[in-house]
Amino acid sequence: MPANSFDIQIAHSIEEVGQAAWDDLAGGHPFAHYRWYRYAEAVLADDLPIYIILAHSGRPVARATFWLKRQEAIELSSKLARRLVEMILRRWPLLVCRTPLVDMPGLILPDPPLREAARQVITQVAQEQARRYRASFLVFDYLEREETERPGWANILIPTTLPDPGTHLDITWPDFESYLQHLSKKTRRQYRLNCNRAADLGIEIKRHAPPAPDETTLEQAVSLIHAVETYHGSPPTPWTQPMLSHAGMVEATWLTAELEGRLVGCATFFQDGATGLMTMLGRDYEVQYAYFQLIYEAICCTIEAGVRVLRGGSGAYEMKERLGFQVESNNYLAYATHHRGLQWLACRLTPE
Repeated sequence: MPANSFDIQIAHSIEEVGQAAWDDLAGGHPFAHYRWYRYAEAVLADDLPIYIILAHSGRPVARATFWLKRQEAIELSSKLARRLVEMILRRWPLLVCRTPLVDMPGLILPDPPLREAARQVITQVAQEQARRYRASFLVFDYLEREETERPGWANILIPTTLPDPGTHLDITWPDFESYLQHLSKKTRRQYRLNCNRAADLGIEIKRHAPPAPDETTLEQAVSLIHAVETYHGSPPTPWTQPMLSHAGMVEATWLTAELEGRLVGCATFFQDGATGLMTMLGRDYEVQYAYFQLIYEAICCTIEAGVRVLRGGSGAYEMKERLGFQVESNNYLAYATHHRGLQWLACRLTPE
């Protein structure tokens, strides 16, 4: 199908598109609706959104949501490499296609026969935008491997892998007690032990909705979240504080673990339709058992909300597996750059 069979719209805010048109194209895709993107634009205020929308025969059929970013939490093996990338992004920003604030792709494509043609047109327009804004790299991430091998990308983008895949828990139980019964005997025993030890210490788990902590509590929460990132050798996420500050814009529950009135752990549960997201886990590593209580509470929130899938992010794979989470296969990305030097650098910083 020829590229000129599509009408192309480029927008820099969802208000330019309108809620009805945006949500109509989002369909059943999680975290793809107007409300979530309005929240994301508030959180990522320093990034420029570039939305590419394709229409065919007068009807919107495809969408790609790009973000021009000068800050990005990129997993690299050395601090020197991380600093180098930070310097590059300050001069040549990253143009990345993703669902904002969630480890999910930012592409919504039509069914065949329009699918591959739409992918090709979006990629061509994205390359033009990358040149216009002097982007270092054009990136499509959180993909399945077969996506990177599609004809519309195979000769344009270079595939590679992300270091840590995401996880998800399929919810099939009517209540939390039923969920516990499906766990192994050893895991149920560990659950009871963790709960008893947390109770002995006086740890209290609380839910807050909407999650709007005061300034002091917000600073403490961000510090606990960054402590987890540091423990796992991950770079600090630049948008943690605005995610918490603006979380009242979406359906969210802030979970806290408190010991004698002191914040010792936190997590945030987001819901979009039938999909939930557990994210921004923070912990005080001098206090044991609070972390596990937050995970249990997030799962309980998910079941009570009638959510069918809980996305749990990457890391802590052994613990999550015991709790029923499955490792996802969307840890692939495809990228392109017009800078020879940056291409050389990318080949040495990314896995074979």
